[in-house]
Parts: sequence; C-alpha cells; structure tokens
Amino acid sequence: MKFLALALLVTPCLAGPFPPSAGNPGSDAIHSSDPRITLWANDATVKRGPANILFPDGALAGFGTESDATGPSDATSENPYSAVSLGDGGSATLTFDPPFQNIPGPDFAVFENAFGNAFLELAFVEISSDGETFFRFPATSLTRTDLQVGSFGGVDPTNINNLAGKHPAGFGTPFDLSELPPHPTLDLQRITHVRIIDVIGTINPDLASRDTSGNIINDPYPTTFFTGGFDLDAVGAFSQTSTNFSNWCTSNNLLPDWIATQNQVPLAILYATGNGTITLENPETSPLIRFSRLTYRANLTLHLEASENLHTWLPIATATNSGNMTTTDPSVTITETGSSLKSITVQLPPNDPRRYFRLSATPSAP
Repeated sequence: MKFLALALLVTPCLAGPFPPSAGNPGSDAIHSSDPRITLWANDATVKRGPANILFPDGALAGFGTESDATGPSDATSENPYSAVSLGDGGSATLTFDPPFQNIPGPDFAVFENAFGNAFLELAFVEISSDGETFFRFPATSLTRTDLQVGSFGGVDPTNINNLAGKHPAGFGTPFDLSELPPHPTLDLQRITHVRIIDVIGTINPDLASRDTSGNIINDPYPTTFFTGGFDLDAVGAFSQTSTNFSNWCTSNNLLPDWIATQNQVPLAILYATGNGTITLENPETSPLIRFSRLTYRANLTLHLEASENLHTWLPIATATNSGNMTTTDPSVTITETGSSLKSITVQLPPNDPRRYFRLSATPSAP
C-alpha cells in the first residue's frame, strides 16, 4: 500500500521490451472506466501472507477486507484506500458469476493501487474454469537481481510482462487468455475464477518468487507493515460467456453465419466445441474418436458423422444444447466426462468399415 508521498529509489536499469506505464506512448494500461469492461468480480476469498516472509509466523498483512477486491475499481493515486493487502505470498481468489470468455485481444484487467509509475508491487495471475484447477499466465521479469529493490524502491514496468501491478491506481494490467497453452480441463470460453498471488520480491534465492523462465522477480522488499504486499483493488473482465451463437460471433468480431469458417474451421463448430479439434486413434483396427463439447452453448445440435468413402456421411452420435450425446447405433460406445466442458470419447467396434469422421453443427430450436 502506498499512503505517503515518498521519494522513490528507482533501481537503475535499461528500458525493457514490454509496454510502458500508463500515460506513455505504447502503454497497454486499461483505465478503470474503459467501456470494454462489462463484468467485475463479485466475490473474493483472501489468504493473507506475512508482512515479512523472513518471519512466516509473524504478523500478517492486515489492511482492507475481501469486499475491497470486488466490484468496480475505485482506487486512485490520490485516494488508494479501497484495496486489500495480501502480504508476502498472500493470495486472493476472485469469482465471476456470470463467467467471462476469450475474445480477440485482452480479456480482463487486474487493478492495484500504486500511486506512481515506479513503486510497483507485483503479483502472479492464474485463472480457472472450475474453481479447482488453476493455470498461471507465463510471467517475465527482466529487472536486475544483483541489487535488491528497497522497501520504497522502483521497478521499470517495461521489464515486466504478465505480472499484475505494473500500472498506477486507476489503471489495470491486461491479460489475454490466448496466451495460455491449451489444456483439456481449461475452458477459455467460461472463466469462473481469477487468482492473484503476491510476488515475494526478495532476491534471496531461498525465498524469492521466480518468473516462468526461473528468473528471480525483484520488487520492493521488505514491506514490513500491515499494508505490505500486493494491494488488490479490482479485477474487471471484457466479455460475458456467450450462450447464443449470434452474441458469440459479435463478441469475436464475426458475422453470425453458421457456414462461415475461421482458420478453415466452421464457426458453428468453434462455437460448439471451443477449439474445433477432433482426433482419431486406431483407425485401422478399432476407431476411437475424441473431441470436446461446451454444454452451455444453446440453439445448437452437434453431430459426429462417419463415412466409409468420404462421399456418404451419416451421423453416429448427436447432442442438442446441453443434453447428453446419444447414438442409435448399438455398436458405438460413448463416454462423456466433465460438466460445462465435456470431453467426449466415441468407441467403434473392431474392424469397423467406417474410417473417416467429422463434426457438423446445425442451429436448433431454443
């Protein structure tokens, strides 16, 4: 937390390759009034860290409450008091109800309460589509580590990427869901939780936080006061999860056309599956087909079709809206796992003559 007008001791360093702070050309800062923000976190659970990680059983950071991290960003450089301090290594898990989705460009922004462009307290950012399994954004810190950034020292934001807290109060750090690698349990179209984890800024290798490449992250340390650590003001998202094809197309800057394609994948299939991927195993012996399905996509019937010759295609499994995938073929076995994001496995019998498979989708009644 930054309540006093202090002379900042900026650690000398060369400018880095990442966007600069708010108000500078090329900055990626998101203002709290940006009209793209349509959702704010509506619940928070905070796990405080100590004021000084050297004394893990000592006093915890104690400023603010969980409610200070929910709703719209309202901290400013002049009035930074609407925030909750996490302490060294502390965390806050934010809930979005309704959830938000991946769209072109940044998808959400994290707001801290820094009163300037240099005194930056940083945090890792993780997301989840089920509230249980979290995935961390690949973070980079190029700040030199031969000299500790002091308690009121400064960090050059151009040396920081995918770490929250690189912009002053009233400006959020943006995050793009597309930067996360695909994972079968992560639904980028339905993010329900965002977790913020304070970076322990010491350069002590036994206690330090590290970026994705293993570099020590150097930020103001120690902050041995009850407002220490990352001070979370708010998290705002840009696009609510779409359950309507037309709305989904609009949010992705696409014309609502079921037949149209993106990267050679029909829009209807992207809408239904989230990724348009279908895989085939053992095609010559006992065909096994795998794909995903988003059960919250409405107005849609999804078919798995098969062919022996690439000319005649017949459906072997079908699902409408949130219903289960079914088949009228007694030789076919269907397995579904998951809830809103379902992993589908379709097993055909040994030596089945059908060798080619595809997904198709058609609009259905609401």
